Amino acid sequence: MITSRNFFNQVSTLFVRYLTFPFVSVLKFILVSGGRKVAQFTSVYKFIVASGGRKVAPLQILLLVSCKSTDNLQYATIYHGQSIAGFHARAVTFVNDDALIIGGPNGVYCGKYFGGDLIEQPALIGAEDLRDIHLFMNGTIALLSSGDTGKIYIVGFNGEQATVFDTAGVFLDGMDFFDDKSGIAYGDPINGKFFLTQTHDAGRSWTAFTPEFIPTILKNEAGFAASGTGIQCINDSTVYFATGMADTARLFCSYDRGKNWIAKNTPLKSGDSYGIYSMYFWSATEGVIIGGSWKETEYKKKICYYTSDGGDTWINRSKGLGGYTSCIQGNENGSCLFATGDHGTYYTLDKGLNWNLLFERNYYSIAVSNDFVAFVGRDGVVEILRFKF
Repeated sequence: MITSRNFFNQVSTLFVRYLTFPFVSVLKFILVSGGRKVAQFTSVYKFIVASGGRKVAPLQILLLVSCKSTDNLQYATIYHGQSIAGFHARAVTFVNDDALIIGGPNGVYCGKYFGGDLIEQPALIGAEDLRDIHLFMNGTIALLSSGDTGKIYIVGFNGEQATVFDTAGVFLDGMDFFDDKSGIAYGDPINGKFFLTQTHDAGRSWTAFTPEFIPTILKNEAGFAASGTGIQCINDSTVYFATGMADTARLFCSYDRGKNWIAKNTPLKSGDSYGIYSMYFWSATEGVIIGGSWKETEYKKKICYYTSDGGDTWINRSKGLGGYTSCIQGNENGSCLFATGDHGTYYTLDKGLNWNLLFERNYYSIAVSNDFVAFVGRDGVVEILRFKF
């Protein structure tokens, strides 16, 4: 039996090796199912699953059964199944085009097939609901848990599990990183200011900090943790996070790694349960915010806006969307964006000018790489497409 230490040593080696190669023609696709080997395929895809704290349910496997074209987007479903039955998956990230990590409630399971053995990683103790995941270059994983107590965990390349941030009364909404060392997590306000904590050692320690200047919150203003995509670090020093619940939905902006902040008003509908649930910027100036209301999901008039000047002005790009949308993500230059929510999953090839229904299946979160898009959601459902346009 391979030990936890050996597992993460091998994962670390694997990550570092494949991060130097954008694609490898012969890969292995391994799915985790309750501690048993489910399947192994070559020339398909290498896949790592991590999900909420119990054994993972048997998976339904669908591999390249069809290639479809919707307008100018061509895609093939390479997997449609379940990571963990009975639990909702909200955190997801790609490792290049070689691995996928998924997080859910009550902890995380990691599995990978090496030499005929399946390795299980114990659930993270005390995790309430994993809403965000970040993978470092050496294979170490940071996982953010939202709930009554805000927690951030590190799962090390040597099998180490550690709680590196643990503060009662802090509801964490998301985290992002400038580079392989420094990042910021944000949470709902405390004493009139949004909670902020930062790391400079690849997530191994976090320090709550008060910026030199950050605007006071509006009445009822808060963030959303629906998909962990309400915060984004861009380039070396720019970081944005989004808000809602107040009379105005705002974009908080810092250009010096969080030392000073300004808040820019947006026209996206805000108020009780309304606001910016997700955003995706492909540069410091150009990006899209999206949201609505998880309570009044059919509202769709002012739920998506585009900016080309870093949030100084906004253009409504809501037309074509079905309603409340919990996540938007895209490729590196924003030429292909995917959005998902209660009324289906959509894509746009013109930065939101025209939204097209990809399929009626709805998810919570999205991860996009150069050639693949992954959707995760209710009851642990996972869907992976290979796409081109």
